[in-house]
Amino acid sequence: MTTEATAEATTEAPAAPREYSWRMPANWWTRNRHYFLYTVREFTALPLALWLLWLLVEIRRAGDGPARYAPHSSTAFVVFSVVVLAFALYHSYTFLTLAGTILHFKVLDRPVPARLIVLSQFAAWAAASVVVAFVLIWFAHE
Repeated sequence: MTTEATAEATTEAPAAPREYSWRMPANWWTRNRHYFLYTVREFTALPLALWLLWLLVEIRRAGDGPARYAPHSSTAFVVFSVVVLAFALYHSYTFLTLAGTILHFKVLDRPVPARLIVLSQFAAWAAASVVVAFVLIWFAHE
């Protein structure tokens, strides 16, 4: 190599690295059924949180006494409550269905079948629902 070629090689700036500017599309989660159901399940917590905040407002309003309390019973609120109930049931169902995958127990050094874990979770959910319904009905009669 000549001295001129060496001088040119040392004065040239190295080529800038090229960046890959790929962007994930906004609707990526709608293209796969599993991603869609997962995203919907995660979204169900938002309306439920809003409904629970409203419940706190109602509890505060009920603290003023029964004479001044009038429960919110507009058609829009009832429809919203039914939609939130559907979301809560979907969220609970999908969460409890995963219990067999997430929880692992051994009884007498033998693993408990995932199906039994899931069934026990649903049985506990049903039992808790019955207890809550009984308590609500009991206090409504008094």
